[in-house]
Amino acid sequence: MPRSDRFLTVDGTELHYADWGDPSDPPVLCVHGLSRNGRDFDPLARVLEDEYRVLCPDMPGRGWSEWADDPATLYGDAAMVETLVGFCDELGLETVRYVGTSMGGGLGMALAGGAMPDRISHLVVNDISPNPAEDATPAAMARIMEYVPDPPTFETVTAMEAYMRELYEGRFSGMSDEEWRRLTLTSARRTDDGRVTAAYDPRILEGEDSEDAPDPWDVWAVIDAELLIVRGTDSDILPAEPYERMLETQPDAETVEVDCGHAPSLNVPAQIEPIREFFAE
Repeated sequence: MPRSDRFLTVDGTELHYADWGDPSDPPVLCVHGLSRNGRDFDPLARVLEDEYRVLCPDMPGRGWSEWADDPATLYGDAAMVETLVGFCDELGLETVRYVGTSMGGGLGMALAGGAMPDRISHLVVNDISPNPAEDATPAAMARIMEYVPDPPTFETVTAMEAYMRELYEGRFSGMSDEEWRRLTLTSARRTDDGRVTAAYDPRILEGEDSEDAPDPWDVWAVIDAELLIVRGTDSDILPAEPYERMLETQPDAETVEVDCGHAPSLNVPAQIEPIREFFAE
């Protein structure tokens, strides 16, 4: 079935999500990275939709989902975990397979190890450690803090595409010219003065979490779902040391390594087929 664009409201916030496949098939929930959106999973969803219903929400403040009046209350990890629980509740999803890229992977760990331990059967963690604030390289964190709060604006979409290539090429795994164009179009919005910029709220880093939140490594340790870790071999968000620690803590986790930085794009058979096979287990 073709992709459907749908909306639902969770705790007063309207969420947009791409809905692929037959609603009667087992659900797969795909959650994107920090400043990205659910359309990043188009290539994966096109393959999985023959067997699964694939749901790809835009998290609050991204894509076509509603922006927060107060970013502190909606953009923190704990709030986004609650949003995802509400999303699954609203759609009546009792058990899901889950794919999370970067931030989405961290949210998946929090769900599988805490908020929804009995509802996530399979968890794919794409290039993120349990505690990226401490595990990522200083250069990676500095890069995020520089570009996310102040996305540039452009006169044209083609100028934004050139910027996207400069920002992500060499970090994302390889994409065709057509894929770069799709990534740009699904990542863009017009500003009030008609310029083009990234389709997210620049305040997304202003979310706040409780100081008594559990240690994320403890959360990783108690996850009982089937696990698959996808990693870019040159990733500065999931360097070698925390990656090895993840495997030591969860020795039964399966792995896929991709020759790229942060993060594998999940857009080619070499990355998609291991996920499809993993979900069939």
